[in-house]
Amino acid sequence: MSFASSRVWALQQVFRGIKNAKGVFFLALMLASLSLTIPVFVASVLYSLSEPIRAIPVAPEITVFTYQDLNKAQMDNLRERIGRHEHVMKITTIPKDEAFKSLNENLGIKQTSQDKAANPLPDLIIVTLDAQMPAADIERTAKNIEKLKGVSLVAYDSTWLTKLDAISHAISNLGWIFVVITLSLIVCVIAASVRLAADTQKTELNMLYLFGATPSFSIRPYAWRGFLTMGLAAVIAIALSSFATSYLNEALLAVGEQYGTQIAISPLPWQFNAGFIVFCALLGGLIASIITQRAIAKIERFD
Repeated sequence: MSFASSRVWALQQVFRGIKNAKGVFFLALMLASLSLTIPVFVASVLYSLSEPIRAIPVAPEITVFTYQDLNKAQMDNLRERIGRHEHVMKITTIPKDEAFKSLNENLGIKQTSQDKAANPLPDLIIVTLDAQMPAADIERTAKNIEKLKGVSLVAYDSTWLTKLDAISHAISNLGWIFVVITLSLIVCVIAASVRLAADTQKTELNMLYLFGATPSFSIRPYAWRGFLTMGLAAVIAIALSSFATSYLNEALLAVGEQYGTQIAISPLPWQFNAGFIVFCALLGGLIASIITQRAIAKIERFD
């Protein structure tokens, strides 16, 4: 056969195989679609949460309490000396009046002019460090800053970073477990459907082998069928996930109205959806090729 005619024959075999084994094909399609709906839905939720999560400040901060008698020149000099430390990303000065006002507001205390005059707080310096800085380095930097002239004391808490790292590590492990389980389920679904299709058309594979067909020629219809199955399954999974998110958004909207905010799950960008469909289709073609190759190898062994 020529290059074009062999591809046309393979395409005809794809649809003939689907027609002859409609039950197997649609069962595999539905199982794969439901399997893929779970990661797509989870990805939609994570995508919606990614923006507010990125907005959460995770960089460690050291609060520096200065002496009350420092003038502006001394404060500027202290800021400069603090900025010389390694991993210092940002330095913010909070005047004592502003710090006292913020403290009273957080405590629900109405501030008077008399309270303002009796402000016991000094000027504060907030030192923002590198987000990737280890806890030991944070402690060492805080101690070095505390030794500087003009610093009364420093306050910091790095334990939450350790807890955050532990939680992130646990979530990452759960994510990989979820990915492995989902991929394993998909592989089983495609492998089972291709195996059943190969068994139902075992006579055809035997005939192709007897007539000297190359493995690539025999594998092509099954690989294309696996490509088509997983590609359609990805499209259905995206549609099911979109339906689920739109249904859930109605409930989230009602909850958000009770708290005066807007809560919604955003749809995934089309670039992700397109890449997901292509990836799943290629994965289906690859799995189908491997399974069919093993079936042909079995025929060759018993020849």
